[in-house]
Amino acid sequence: MKWNDSFFGAVASVGCIILCAIFLFWNPYSRTPAGTDTVLILFIMLIIPALLGIVVSFMANRILRYMVFVWSLPYGLYLSLASIPSVWNLFGAVLILYLVSAIRMSQSRDC
Repeated sequence: MKWNDSFFGAVASVGCIILCAIFLFWNPYSRTPAGTDTVLILFIMLIIPALLGIVVSFMANRILRYMVFVWSLPYGLYLSLASIPSVWNLFGAVLILYLVSAIRMSQSRDC
């Protein structure tokens, strides 16, 4: 496994956490503060998988990387496609980086 295989996943995880923080606390599209339900949903569906993704980057476990991708997929897709164009479209880039990292890990294990 190459170092940059897990680097993509780490960048995606950190990017996801930053995007969630912007969405929750400095949302440029809404002046209304995020409710506790929104914070809880984003924490469970995007932040926890991102934290797991950072840990997985050090472990280089491709199965867990796929789990991070699948876990983040529903809400990441929703946020990336709900409003086009917006800064939330970057959640789609995060999902792509998760998938690229998992695929590259799989390919390097097969060789």
